[in-house]
Amino acid sequence: MKPQLEFAMSNGRGIGMVEGRTMGTKGFAFLVGTLAAGALLSGCASDPVRTEVDREYDEQHPGFMNKTGVWFADRGLDLVDVILLDVQFGRGFGVNVTATEYLQAGIGWWDGTSLGGRGRAWGMWDETMVHRGLGPFYWIEIERTPTWGTTTLWDHEYRYTGWDLFEENGNKAIDHDWADVGLSAQLLAIGARVAVSPIEAVDFVAGTITLGVVDIRDDDTRSELEKELREEKGLGR
Repeated sequence: MKPQLEFAMSNGRGIGMVEGRTMGTKGFAFLVGTLAAGALLSGCASDPVRTEVDREYDEQHPGFMNKTGVWFADRGLDLVDVILLDVQFGRGFGVNVTATEYLQAGIGWWDGTSLGGRGRAWGMWDETMVHRGLGPFYWIEIERTPTWGTTTLWDHEYRYTGWDLFEENGNKAIDHDWADVGLSAQLLAIGARVAVSPIEAVDFVAGTITLGVVDIRDDDTRSELEKELREEKGLGR
């Protein structure tokens, strides 16, 4: 202890310099934090659409209980989105096994009517499809027309010809997301398809853990409201 005490007494200036640097570091950190917070606040304030979304969301769903009900409804729909399931009636043949777009195999031709659900969209739709390939080299020709069902089903009207890898990921109307795992088969007049979406599962978990703050698929009530307002104003997201 004595040598340390003598060192401290004989190097008072050194200690003062260290303390000065410590205070300087703290001051710098405080300055950076203040600037970051200011930038965040200014960024929020510079987006009038988000401000309007907050206002309209509060008007449509006032109070804690209403917002809680919306949160539970959003989580339920996110959970339903994980599964794609339908039975098919028509003509044709085919089989497809998918473990992501990079690992799939199949061949087929089908023209018929499907009954089931594409996530939160349920009902009936006419579908014509030609597909063939192996691995990432999978060619599809698809045309889907909803005929009866939930209003969300009409968002799944879709037409595409090309490589499966080049479909627009993030669009729920596409044949399937790049990470989907599923199986489909058709023989003569009947067929069926079942698939699960890991991306939708992550969206459900993220929305649950963060209490709806994180919405990977942009399909929660608040996100839909923001998309509507941006479309009205002709603004991109």
